[in-house]
Amino acid sequence: MTNAAKKLNVAQPALSVSIARLEKEVGVPLFDRVGRNIYLNKCGEIYLEYVEQVLDIMNRAQKEVDTYCQKLENVLNLGIVSKPFSWQILSAFKERYPDSKIRQVEIGADSVEEELRKDEVDYVISSCLNSAPGIVAEVIWEETMVLAVPAGHPLANREWVRLKDARNEEFINLPKAYEYRTITDAMCQDSGFTANVTTECFHCYMTEMIAAGKGVALMTRGRAIQNAGNPQVVFIPIKEPEYTRNHYIMWKAGHHFNKMAREFRKFLRAYYEEHMDGEGFSCI
Repeated sequence: MTNAAKKLNVAQPALSVSIARLEKEVGVPLFDRVGRNIYLNKCGEIYLEYVEQVLDIMNRAQKEVDTYCQKLENVLNLGIVSKPFSWQILSAFKERYPDSKIRQVEIGADSVEEELRKDEVDYVISSCLNSAPGIVAEVIWEETMVLAVPAGHPLANREWVRLKDARNEEFINLPKAYEYRTITDAMCQDSGFTANVTTECFHCYMTEMIAAGKGVALMTRGRAIQNAGNPQVVFIPIKEPEYTRNHYIMWKAGHHFNKMAREFRKFLRAYYEEHMDGEGFSCI
């Protein structure tokens, strides 16, 4: 008993009590006591055989649970509202963490809070800030907005414009269901007018529509730089006030983040510090 207590790192009286409780639970003595020594009897040998099987099953169960949890640690669940959210970011993240598993879910701007509260996504990336109680938001980066006009437009020679200077223009924009449309409509409302959107199309066609003289459009400076080679379109800075498109990463307060989710938020901060210039547009 003394040697057994030492191996188990427990006091001998405590070990004796534990054995007595076990024998009481089983209903028969499991040991024969001879002097100061004890030995497994036949009942004890039978019981030990099954206990060893149970311990083996428990060890295998723990390994299975550990393996499953390790797989979960590598899963990033990402809700995307901002459609332009760059594939380059996810590609760079995947390159840094090749064992990561990225599950990307496209959601609407009006369901951000609902998705986060369901705990089925770790983060939501959006340009529409949701300030509901219990939702945490962090600005990832800002993009300065410009006014894009046809080269022959009366505003084309201006060094800068106020957004309200375009209040009588025909606007080209995305359909109403899109987040970008919601944001730019709100900018126009802030400048005192409702944009007269006469053409709805996607970003990839917008520059061509402006070049064809079908209207003007609000664009991010990053997109303006991508289209700077088109001589038929002029991109004019907006001032008094300036407008920016903010991109947010949002999550539910108290949400459990696995290792990959924690790394993603740190990676995102570092990525944009490296790839964004001082005026808030992507250099890539």
